[in-house]
Amino acid sequence: MDLFKTLYKFIDRIIRLGGIISGLFVVLMTVMIFYEIVSRAIFNSPTIFATELSIYSLIGSCFIGSGYALRTFSHITVDLVTNAVPLKVKNILEVISNILGLLFSVIFTYYAILHVQGTYTIGTTSSSLLRVPMYIPEMMLPIGGVLLCMAFILQIIDGLSRKGETHT
Repeated sequence: MDLFKTLYKFIDRIIRLGGIISGLFVVLMTVMIFYEIVSRAIFNSPTIFATELSIYSLIGSCFIGSGYALRTFSHITVDLVTNAVPLKVKNILEVISNILGLLFSVIFTYYAILHVQGTYTIGTTSSSLLRVPMYIPEMMLPIGGVLLCMAFILQIIDGLSRKGETHT
């Protein structure tokens, strides 16, 4: 049982690390956009990297942070039905919802891995002057997918161990 608790805590820490990395991507994106604005407006010298790398940071923040958002109940939820049912039924519906989310995440992660492998194999690079190998920013999709899968598994474990309690 201690091994299970240790593994649970380890996975939860990995998901939290994803949240921290997601926040760092947001900070990085903000700094790059600010730098681009200053360069363009004050020095009349736009950069060749800020827009492209800001887009990659935005993508990274969304995908890498998705598991953390799930674990902190920050995703959008539709609770019209679940608010109208007893707690035990609400718990069952949440577990079913998390199982469906896990199924989607597994499929997404599988195809994201296939896509990144294909991009790596053919050597696709960005069309900008930076010529970034596209598999590098695209790696954020399967990494985020794995984090999301792990978060859904923990949510299912939490839901099954609750016996009627919910996060609200």
